[in-house]
Amino acid sequence: MLFLLAIVLLLVAVVLIKTLTFKSIQPKYAATKNVEVSENAIAHLQQGIRFKTVSFSDSAKTDSSVFLALHRYLAQTYPLVHQKLALEKVAHYSLVYTWKGKNPTLKPVILMAHQDVVPVEKASLLQWKTDPFGGSIQNGKLYGRGTADDKISLFSLLEAAEKLLQENYQPKRSIYFVFGHDEEAGGKGVKAVAALLKSRGIKADWVLDEGGEITKKEIPGLQGKPVALIGTSEKGYLSIDLKVNIEGGHSSMPKPETAVDVLIAAIQKLRAKPFPASFGGSTGDFFKYLGPEMPFTTKMAIANQWLFKPLLFKIYEKSAGGNALIRTTIAPTILQAGVKDNVIPTSASATINFRLLPGTSINAVSKHVKEAINDNRVQLIKENAFAEEASAVTSTQSSGFKQLEKAVIENYPGTLIAPYLTVGATDSRQMAGIANCILRFSPVTDLEGMHGLNENISVKEYPKAISFYYRLMKELK
Repeated sequence: MLFLLAIVLLLVAVVLIKTLTFKSIQPKYAATKNVEVSENAIAHLQQGIRFKTVSFSDSAKTDSSVFLALHRYLAQTYPLVHQKLALEKVAHYSLVYTWKGKNPTLKPVILMAHQDVVPVEKASLLQWKTDPFGGSIQNGKLYGRGTADDKISLFSLLEAAEKLLQENYQPKRSIYFVFGHDEEAGGKGVKAVAALLKSRGIKADWVLDEGGEITKKEIPGLQGKPVALIGTSEKGYLSIDLKVNIEGGHSSMPKPETAVDVLIAAIQKLRAKPFPASFGGSTGDFFKYLGPEMPFTTKMAIANQWLFKPLLFKIYEKSAGGNALIRTTIAPTILQAGVKDNVIPTSASATINFRLLPGTSINAVSKHVKEAINDNRVQLIKENAFAEEASAVTSTQSSGFKQLEKAVIENYPGTLIAPYLTVGATDSRQMAGIANCILRFSPVTDLEGMHGLNENISVKEYPKAISFYYRLMKELK
């Protein structure tokens, strides 16, 4: 009994010591005042929303004239940017602006956004508070497709650059603005930009694209404190089609097992065997930065993952967002079978979408699917499908991360910094061969309606975003 008591006391002591020595690593910087922005800035963004720059998977459906009209509007609205920066159009509609720095020996920085937006479903139009392409303001919010994703970044960058040029500012190192035109449809435009930069031997110091944001409500346990989620890695993307062919027939005489039965069983077996959970990479850094800021019991669990990791996994698995941060996810997205209600289909297929955790390869996913289903009647097809490996993880000690967190804290006092795994796909993945440091962050708070109904931003957010990019560029090292 004394021995067991000693073991328990030792265990408690280790847990308490690890908890008490789990100290905050949040950086400290003095707050700065927001810069004054143009009175016309919000009107510029409103007009930008009115350009229906919708991109489709089928590029033939894309209205190229709208993109060209947007380009003309940008030239009129930001004259100094278009006079003093070199502009190239790549893949017809993607824009690359080059702002030459004072020191050509320094590696450039690439700042990104995208021009295109996702379509608005006709069936949802009556549920929108305003015209989704009207760019109207109601109750202090600017509504419209692209307000949050991602025209706020594009226009904020140009507003900030125009102001700096008015002040005759020239950065120490060159800055590239890269504005893709088809991010929502796979990012072929920025892929072509990356190939162009690579052909010129250009290596960037760091890259910044959309991804994370500032949130006051997504991190439980922090009592509404603002947290800047800075994406330091991005999940990979893969879709696999499952196809079953079994002789059908008349629905009045069904066989014990049909193509639909086999397909549904395959999906159920796959869903019943999830990928293993992990707190590595960006998610591990997330805990290092936010763990010490949590209430004592949560802090204790994070500080002692050697003991409490299974419990933490269960907590994160309860929510879709939490589960996406710790494992490769499996999502059936398209099911197809049958042509008539009294005909048993001969063929049934399903598309399964996977978002790959860094460290999990496309080949590993294919192997996992085959082993989980374990049925030769189910074909796995992934030909001609869009697929991307998960990105590398950017170090929180990189110069780009340090400069970005400084800009965040200076412009958003009291905000906590948190490295973050970006679960969606961004154009930045195309820059993997151009820079080792790729970051994903937009200077906005709790975006609403992205890809959904009533997409909007607070009007008050916009000047802050412009001020953020202004200081980020002005203080480039």
